[in-house]
Amino acid sequence: MMPPATPAQGPGGMHRIALLGPMGIGKTTAIHALCGSDMVSTDVPNLDRVAHTKEYTTVGAEFGEIDLGDGERVQLCGCPGQDRFDFMRQWVISVSVGIFVMADLHAPDALELTSALLHETAAVPLPPVTLVLSAREASQAQIEAFAAGLMAAGHGVVPVLPVDVRDRNQMLQALGVLVTMLSLRNESL
Repeated sequence: MMPPATPAQGPGGMHRIALLGPMGIGKTTAIHALCGSDMVSTDVPNLDRVAHTKEYTTVGAEFGEIDLGDGERVQLCGCPGQDRFDFMRQWVISVSVGIFVMADLHAPDALELTSALLHETAAVPLPPVTLVLSAREASQAQIEAFAAGLMAAGHGVVPVLPVDVRDRNQMLQALGVLVTMLSLRNESL
């Protein structure tokens, strides 16, 4: 018989990892890259073309599962990027052990948005392990400056990893880093 699931685990003790970030950053694309057809999408036609020109947008939590091998599975939850869905984002954060905060380091408000999401993540009773993904191409100097900006904003050392969210191998590497960070945290608890 399986032990009961904790709030950050699904059935059978499956861990949940959330993907957060602004509208259009690639959360749905990242989940699809990792899970393929083993995902539930909540995309609908985008009626707010002023906010973003993309054709479809996410209006609910998206779910996917990935098998890491040896029977270990991870559930991925993507959150809509629009502020009106902040209640959903808060719930997904509260039931996750790990978080990918996705950012476009070229966006003028990237540091502010990422910082706000990191504060929100840190506010839950047992904060999830967090990794920032630079989801658009950026130089090493830009990545280092962004990480320094997060540190100056009071977040301590937050890893910032460049990834192409469309590339399954790069997303698997990012997932591997997050899983290692989770293992290290669990050893210290």
